[in-house]
Amino acid sequence: MSDKQTRCPNCSTIYKVSVTQLTVAEGMVCCPKCSAEFNALLHLFNPQPKVIEPLITEAQDSRAPSEDVIEPKQEQHLLDIFDRKVANSNITLRTYLNNLNTFNHDPITNYPSLNLSSSIHANSQSKPRTRLYIATWAIVNTILALLLVFQFLWFNPNVLQRSTALNQAFISACNLFNCDTLDERYTHIKVQDLNIESTSAISTVFSGHLVNQYSKGLKLPLLKISIFQQGKLISSSIKAPNEYLVESLHGITRIPQDSPFGFKFSINFSQSEFDNYKLEVIRP
Repeated sequence: MSDKQTRCPNCSTIYKVSVTQLTVAEGMVCCPKCSAEFNALLHLFNPQPKVIEPLITEAQDSRAPSEDVIEPKQEQHLLDIFDRKVANSNITLRTYLNNLNTFNHDPITNYPSLNLSSSIHANSQSKPRTRLYIATWAIVNTILALLLVFQFLWFNPNVLQRSTALNQAFISACNLFNCDTLDERYTHIKVQDLNIESTSAISTVFSGHLVNQYSKGLKLPLLKISIFQQGKLISSSIKAPNEYLVESLHGITRIPQDSPFGFKFSINFSQSEFDNYKLEVIRP
């Protein structure tokens, strides 16, 4: 071949040049890669001829089984890989590995997540929600919310006293589910054997028994006494259990079922000062 090969001394790139180009330019060429000018005649490159290994057929191998075929190989060392450099770089593999934390700011133990369940989530999200599914969960959540509100009002009756509308709604809900409220429980406590006696010109004594006809024991109620004169309310007062219980029952806080509890209290009015009265049992 009439073409020659020359090597750029700057970037070590090998090019083919013809004899005519070397003669006309007096050997001066310009590297198209790094734009460096150099004399191609002084940097001619002679590639080493490739060694063609002879092919040994099965017939030849059977003829001379004792002959050893020697294949020429270039001697290489495994550790030479650490001293190799990437093109246009001065960093070797050994330098990179020794300074791995410098080049890579992420910790070595930070392995990427495999996201093995991504396909499962993708399949589950691709399924559209039916109207029956949405309606069912909406009904379940509504029932749970109403049950929570019902329990709150059940254990906090003072909230019902502040709102008449809320109290009516709660009573309607109780009637729907056949449950009795706290006020309804205390309607089962009846006053029996009521006796009125004037002890002096300014005092009147009320006495009798309280009987709990409810199926369970209840906390002792309050007694509200209202005095009327010709249809007009003169006085109204509420008696606590420690004010109306007889001495033998002091210290008791609950009234059992079907067990008469004696009570006795007085008001600062003579019996001639009123013509009507009203004794009510109210919840504590």
